[in-house]
Amino acid sequence: MTKLSYRHWLIAIIFIHFLIFLLNGLFRYWGFLTTINDTGNFDQAIWGVLHEGYLHTTNIANEPMNRLAGHFDPILYAFVPFYAVYPSVGWLVGAQALALAVAAWPIFLLGKRVFQSEKVAFVLALAFLVNPFVLNAGAWDFHPITLAVPFIALAMLGIESKNYKLVLLSVFFILLCKEHLGVLVVGLGLVWLYRHREWLHSILLMLIGVVHAYVVLIIIMPALSISGRTGAIGRYAWLGESFSEIIWTMITQPIYVLETAMITMGGLFYLVLLLIPFLFFPLLGLVFLLPGMADLAANMLSANPMPKSPISYHSATLIPILSIAAVYGIKNFSRWQKIISPTVISMPVLIFSVTIGCWLAPFPMPGSKNVWAPASFVNLPDPRVQEIRSLLGKDASIAVQANVGAHFSQRKEIYRYPNRIDQVDTIILWLESPTKNIHNYPEEQKERRQFRISMLDNHLQMDRENYLSTVEKLLINEEFGVAYWNNPWLVLKRQENGKDVAVDVMARLEKLREEWL
Repeated sequence: MTKLSYRHWLIAIIFIHFLIFLLNGLFRYWGFLTTINDTGNFDQAIWGVLHEGYLHTTNIANEPMNRLAGHFDPILYAFVPFYAVYPSVGWLVGAQALALAVAAWPIFLLGKRVFQSEKVAFVLALAFLVNPFVLNAGAWDFHPITLAVPFIALAMLGIESKNYKLVLLSVFFILLCKEHLGVLVVGLGLVWLYRHREWLHSILLMLIGVVHAYVVLIIIMPALSISGRTGAIGRYAWLGESFSEIIWTMITQPIYVLETAMITMGGLFYLVLLLIPFLFFPLLGLVFLLPGMADLAANMLSANPMPKSPISYHSATLIPILSIAAVYGIKNFSRWQKIISPTVISMPVLIFSVTIGCWLAPFPMPGSKNVWAPASFVNLPDPRVQEIRSLLGKDASIAVQANVGAHFSQRKEIYRYPNRIDQVDTIILWLESPTKNIHNYPEEQKERRQFRISMLDNHLQMDRENYLSTVEKLLINEEFGVAYWNNPWLVLKRQENGKDVAVDVMARLEKLREEWL
């Protein structure tokens, strides 16, 4: 019997990794753990290309707008042909699972070139796959930035193999995934210069990155924006109201910026979390961290703590860069001392990565935080969703509960409940909790439970008490009647005469009060 090589084992593990996160993503979607703010927005935008002619979305600003005004991710157009065949969130779930899994392959090939050893390359590719930031990015709602992950690894492989065409091809796809990734390309240009001492190729890469950042951030996004502001700039309002003000504050007040980012907003702890699975070896390959400066700065300077969380998706593009910097760091360390081989050095990296990955894993397994704590891990499609879709018709405007919104987002007008309830035709609610995280918060933080990621209130995107109160008021509102009630699904429509089941719905709400409050 032929013995399997490390590359064959890695291919098998990549496939298993893909399959796990494909199923996990589908289970989350079918279990109503996804949100209208993420998966729902992307689903509507792609559907919008086919029906409105552009990446149409209504939920972001509570009015129609071009998705590219909020975030520059034209990679979404790649899904349009698939939606033309069969419009489904499954394409997004599958693409994200595939992107994160296959990124291990170029990391393996790069490691093999650097160490001339498949074994060391295999170990470090595994460390990438089990990294907690990768695992949790795969368990989140779909985000286009995860599609950049394999291309970042490919670009770094192109630099190592001196394959400039591969670098340019990778850069093309990277720049389609998020507005700030032009800065990442500048970093790739600097790494090319360091590695090969070729000024022309390096300057071209840096120029591409600078032009992209300027055109996207200064011209395209403000031009498309309803308010004239760019994307999520509000997260950086502590630095200034515009990009020019933000940059000026960073230049003129570096100590204030550093102290606020590192201490007040938890940046130092975030850095430790990023580096500790790699045992800080990326610091010995410091130059190769340059492409990660864009995402690192974006996450660390954000007033919103979520981008610094190990359970969010925001750090996904940093992990291939850290993994590759660790390859060079281990190589440098083994060169400086001749006693410990790269094979021996790489094993603790894998052990630490597995240990921390298991601890922060988004799955219901022993020792894991299982932060999302789904009410049911394995889920199948709810046939009542299709019943409600048929009831709605194609043109109805709807307000929908946040965690079920992604099931109804392929339409011209959809808003997160309770937004626009005074204007929409239909309201869709799911009177159930998708998570077991209902009461596991400190009593003194009760007023902040809505802002705790994975808590029931966060899935509802509103305080649970307020949620129950608003539903009760709707049931006695003369403008709406119950058009559909199949516990826990509730659909309210204007001018509908369905008050006869309101008593049953009220009983359900009273039961939820007992369970939730």
